[in-house]
Amino acid sequence: MPLNKFFGFSSTILQLMKCAFCLVRSSFIFSAYFGNFPTDSIMNKRFPVILFLLSTALFVYSQQKSLFPVDKTYDGTGQQTLEEIQQLILDNYYYDGITKDDLNWAAIEGMLRHISPPESPDLATLWTDEEYEKILNALKGVQVTMGFGSTFNSNDGSLTITSLVNDSEAEKVLKIQDRILRIDDQALSGKTLNEVNELLDGNIGQPSTLKIVRDISIFEVQLVRDSLKVENLIVSEIPNQNTALIELKKITVGLAVELQNELNRLRSENINQIILDLRNNIGGVLNEGINISRLFMKKNDIVLRTQSRSNGISNYAAAVDQFHDLDIVVLINENTASAAEIIASALKDHGRAILVGKKTYGKGVIETTFTLKNAYRVKFITSAMYSPKGNSWQSKGLLPDYFVDQTQAAYRQVTEMNITDRLRNDLHLSTALKLLNP
Repeated sequence: MPLNKFFGFSSTILQLMKCAFCLVRSSFIFSAYFGNFPTDSIMNKRFPVILFLLSTALFVYSQQKSLFPVDKTYDGTGQQTLEEIQQLILDNYYYDGITKDDLNWAAIEGMLRHISPPESPDLATLWTDEEYEKILNALKGVQVTMGFGSTFNSNDGSLTITSLVNDSEAEKVLKIQDRILRIDDQALSGKTLNEVNELLDGNIGQPSTLKIVRDISIFEVQLVRDSLKVENLIVSEIPNQNTALIELKKITVGLAVELQNELNRLRSENINQIILDLRNNIGGVLNEGINISRLFMKKNDIVLRTQSRSNGISNYAAAVDQFHDLDIVVLINENTASAAEIIASALKDHGRAILVGKKTYGKGVIETTFTLKNAYRVKFITSAMYSPKGNSWQSKGLLPDYFVDQTQAAYRQVTEMNITDRLRNDLHLSTALKLLNP
């Protein structure tokens, strides 16, 4: 039987094996009752082990299908065709400045795009030393920044301020919803997002002048780039209730320990309900996502399963009981991704939380970064992730238990309100409270 058909029948076979086990076990009990067959026989002890091993093998086989199309059928002449096309371009392309090295790098970029999911063509990527250093800092929750977060509107060529870093210079002179039209006298109109990011990037101590529009006022401010710690954990206690709102902005190094300390503090104040806000959390550090999930589980509860060519199936479980007695609602939206989806899927599969919001982004793969001989780093997918029940959310996302639609603009507005005002204006939050206190 072809393997693809075998995969399709694997769950059926597993169910039949379970039935067979029940029948065999029943025959042992029947024989033992009449004194013909001891219930502690070798077969009776080994059969559950055999069933476990076979079912595990079936699970491994069932995960061998690619999560998205990467394998195509060619005639085996790829190397020859590549070299032939390269030479044709070098001999006949209208511009004679192109080199074979240019074409090699272009081939590398195409290769990395090919092995990336169609919806995330840049997931597999190549970084220089400098670019990789920025990635590492971001995972540590540290950024070289002017102290604000923003979104780019290519239609009118402006950046809209969406967040401000605590204790930064930007916090003193800017407000949420301010619009930036120029950076260092360069108009943003007509520029691509990458070009705007290049204007925002810079070294520690490097100043930039920004032209700001606020309501009907236009003015300029100068900000200096600095290495700033970004606040990725925000805890707000809801007045007159035994409930706390916990916002996780990004999954960074050390976040699980920070959250554990906050949960211990909340427990000491008799707070036994939490609303875990994972909206717009694009993920981050894999192990931190796993460790955060473990905080809410009972001992030995599996929080994540992964499958890779090198390690096969790996299961990650909670080692101790910690905060499994909390009542939890998790807020999600279309930008909840990766390590944040690990948390949501683990809580959902174990019935530990209700998911409220919109379908999540759907990034259920793990990438590994390798260092090349030229000191560049290349990153690509090496593992697939599965929920505790063995379900992949790659490209599909996680569905909420209660659907709540809210625009990104509305979300940005409510996150800047105090907790009392948010209870009236944040649709996700008010829905979560009704579910916790019907």
